Amino acid sequence: MDENLQQFREAWLYHATLFLFEHMQRSGLTPVPVRVSCGWPMTGGGGQKNVTIGECFPPTMCADGVAQIFISPRISDSIHVLGTLLHELIHAHFQGRFGHRKEFSQAAKKVGLDGPPTATVVGPQLLPVLQQYISGVGSYPHAAIVPRTKEKAPGSRLRLYECSCDPPIKVRVASKEFDATCNRCEELFVLIEKSEEKDE
Repeated sequence: MDENLQQFREAWLYHATLFLFEHMQRSGLTPVPVRVSCGWPMTGGGGQKNVTIGECFPPTMCADGVAQIFISPRISDSIHVLGTLLHELIHAHFQGRFGHRKEFSQAAKKVGLDGPPTATVVGPQLLPVLQQYISGVGSYPHAAIVPRTKEKAPGSRLRLYECSCDPPIKVRVASKEFDATCNRCEELFVLIEKSEEKDE
């Protein structure tokens, strides 16, 4: 690979695609024209559960009839990226047919992917092949993007006070020391601890 292009993710992915095409052909799978890029999938890209790390859009969804593959910016490990790319290239091979059914599963095993068809991993026979390729071209030039998790909104810092009325008058104040008297019962408002609080 041209050293000047190694810094670009898409150039790395382009050459990786050509390499994986050859691997697929040796396994009896015919490559099809594709465009490959680093980008967020349509769904499941930024969450914490059921994360999508690769997506293939079949020719029928693309204006020029060329399938498009996106590798999630969440992943940066070169082996993981190559395994994900190979998974999506199989989808492209089938042009969006079969999903993860039997045909896909059989093809995945042929090229050395293991695990359930919806979440394949690089198998032990494929691993050294990919490692040798990476040693020649260098690692995937990308730093993973880690989406922020939503922080839970902090609980109210206002403290609950009640008087002696029946039912009691309730007030919430920020101060730990609330020295006030109810105008009705003429008793001081008393701090109610959290464990004593009831639904209002």
